[in-house]
This record gives sequence, structure tokens and C-alpha cells, in this order.
Amino acid sequence: MKQTLFIFSIILIVAVACNKDKFQTKPTLEIKSYNTTTVPFNGTLVVNLKAFDKEGDVQDSLIIIKNRKNIRVVATIRDTIRYKFPIFPNNSTTEIQATLDYQTILSALNPPNIPGSNPITKERDTLILKFAVRDNGGNTSDTIQSQQIIVIR
Repeated sequence: MKQTLFIFSIILIVAVACNKDKFQTKPTLEIKSYNTTTVPFNGTLVVNLKAFDKEGDVQDSLIIIKNRKNIRVVATIRDTIRYKFPIFPNNSTTEIQATLDYQTILSALNPPNIPGSNPITKERDTLILKFAVRDNGGNTSDTIQSQQIIVIR
């Protein structure tokens, strides 16, 4: 009985250790800075990110999800954007600069007018951007969120 318990304990420890190692291979991501949180008409949003990965193989893609937070719900365009990375040297830390031009950052397909505006003005897009990276091993980082981003129409 003691021998069976001992063997079971060893198997359990090995299983937990393997799962722990698997968890560490998952990349992590953090937002370092933004060039702005209010994107002017025909402006550009630049978000600087930093990715960490045990194997240093964050070379697959950056995934960006645009989540429109306006009260009035309208049809949106290109809610998910995926950028393939160029080939990077294997580093455990990778700097990523996501540059979103005006046409890419727009969310509402046909934004409503602001009631009572004269001249008629379109409602701004209020967005939360979600970012994740994927490494060559197929591991995807946790999703991180941006601050609120306003896109002027």
C-alpha cells in the first residue's frame, strides 16, 4: 500500500511539473505605450508592445480585436486583424510596433449622426483594442486590452 501511494505521488509530481513547463512556454504580452488615445481624422494609431516567450519564437502573428463600445450599436467592419510577423531572431523578448492607419482603425461601417449637431457630425468610434500574439509552437498569449481609444469621424 505504501509503495502504491509512493508511485502515485511520483506520477502526480511529474504530471504537475510537465504542465507547469507547458504553461511557461505560453507567450506573455504587455502594452508599453501609445502615440495617442484620440485618433484624429486621417490620423494613425501606434501601439508599442513587448512580448516575452521562453523559447523566443514569437514569430507567427499579432492578433488585434476591435471592440466598439459606443451605446448605439451599428454594423462594424474588420473587427479582427491578424498581422504576420517578419522573421525575427530568436529572442525571449520581442518589441512589436502595431501601426494602424485611419482606415484600419475605423470600426463603424456607417456611423450614426450626432443628434442636434450643426453641421451634421458623425459619431466617434469608441474602441477597446485587444491584443494577443502567437508563437511558432502554436501557443497564444493571454489577451490584453488597451485603454479606451477614440476615433474622430
